Amino acid sequence: LEGLIGEEKIVAVGETGFDFYRNLSPAGDMERTFISHIELALKYDIPVIIHDRDAHRQTLNVVKKYSDRKNFKAVVHCFSGDAGFARQCLDLGLYISFTGVITFPNAADLLKTVKAVPMDRIFIETDAPFLAPQEERGKENYPGYVKYVAQKIAEAKDLSIEEVAEVTSKNAVDFFSIDQT
Repeated sequence: LEGLIGEEKIVAVGETGFDFYRNLSPAGDMERTFISHIELALKYDIPVIIHDRDAHRQTLNVVKKYSDRKNFKAVVHCFSGDAGFARQCLDLGLYISFTGVITFPNAADLLKTVKAVPMDRIFIETDAPFLAPQEERGKENYPGYVKYVAQKIAEAKDLSIEEVAEVTSKNAVDFFSIDQT
């Protein structure tokens, strides 16, 4: 992996972090791997995509060790926390990425979190092939369904879908240092 980092196509390290939902790996192994991925990203000055499932405390504990580094950039992908956890992530400089989960009928708490996160720190994603938006439940998820996520954020924040698309696209271009020339 490290030999590929200098390639222009590699824009981030991840997804990496903790997943205590199925406990497929020991917590210590997940932490060591997460730390090594963060250090690799710092070495090459690229961002980290953080996976956090049922592991908010552990994620914050690791991120706090790196958040004061000048070139540390990270996003919590497929965000599943509440507004309090979101504030802690934002305070550490993290971005937050929302998926089709925010379109589910039982997503009222997550929509409160969407409202609490500033637009300049939001990403939208599908997490394909998983978590298809409510409008496409039961189907394999794919990137075209991101429009449903953008629409739900637009509704929650009283913005147009075009505004959400513009801001989240700019966030991604800046975050991943994507050259648009």
